[in-house]
Amino acid sequence: MSGNPSIVYVVDDDEIVLWLYRELLQHHGVVLRPFTSPRAFLDSYSPSPCECLVCDLRMPELCGLGVQNELLSTGDCLPIVFVSGHAEVSSVVEAMRVGAFDFLEKPVDGERLVRTVHAALEHSRGLHARRLALTGRRKRLAMLTPKEREIAEHVASGKSSRQISEALSISVRTVENHRARMTEKLSITSVAELVRLLYDLPGSGV
Repeated sequence: MSGNPSIVYVVDDDEIVLWLYRELLQHHGVVLRPFTSPRAFLDSYSPSPCECLVCDLRMPELCGLGVQNELLSTGDCLPIVFVSGHAEVSSVVEAMRVGAFDFLEKPVDGERLVRTVHAALEHSRGLHARRLALTGRRKRLAMLTPKEREIAEHVASGKSSRQISEALSISVRTVENHRARMTEKLSITSVAELVRLLYDLPGSGV
């Protein structure tokens, strides 16, 4: 993922603030994409592997929570750092409750902004890796027939082939045949691997 640019979106209706962010971040290896309009940002946004959003909480066109809600409604989950010069505790709590990465008060401390942005970008890389692993997991499981998936879940719960045959009223030989095809399709060698894959546990990536 080293070839992907680190993109920092900044949304603030104050152009002076956008200039300040540019001065603070331009020498830190990021691509800065500033917007004075939340709607313009939402209309042009396209997810990338390494990204974050620095967003003012209070804006006349659309507030920061509105931006966050619209992103969440489309399934996008880039890390959001909210910034505000107002003590809006309830808004901050709501933003953090639904997944905001951090909150900074204005006037923003430059060093803290840089640290927070880099932490948010690192978090974004992790989210992207997680999405790739989840996509791979779904593709592998989609190769199973309904009966193979059913047997896989019985195997993952620790049942023997005989116990599965009794539970499903099929022969042990049939269970073994399904298990063999399931193992081949999923490219696994142990029950532990199957459990990780079925239940999305650490180590279940492709």
